[in-house]
Amino acid sequence: MLYLMHPSDPIVWWSPNLILNQPDWIAQPPGRDVLEDMVWIPFVTFWQITADLPFSTGVPGGHGHKYTSEYVDGWNAVLQPADLSAEQLATLRTVIGAGG
Repeated sequence: MLYLMHPSDPIVWWSPNLILNQPDWIAQPPGRDVLEDMVWIPFVTFWQITADLPFSTGVPGGHGHKYTSEYVDGWNAVLQPADLSAEQLATLRTVIGAGG
């Protein structure tokens, strides 16, 4: 099983549990595109992430809920085709990324 998720994707982090429970991920080092000052505050964090949900796809690829060329690496990791070269993977990333 493989999960694709960006650190800034509110859809993967959203949960009604955020209302009253501090999530485990808040104590982890922030991802590459997440503010270092992110903290959990009861009710507030839930509503902040909820407010981000409708805007999570209107961002550049590689951020939020906008997955493009990441699919190439995901499928490559799962299928592990022996005859696929690094150049072919790069070409696929470019083609798939251009469509997003």
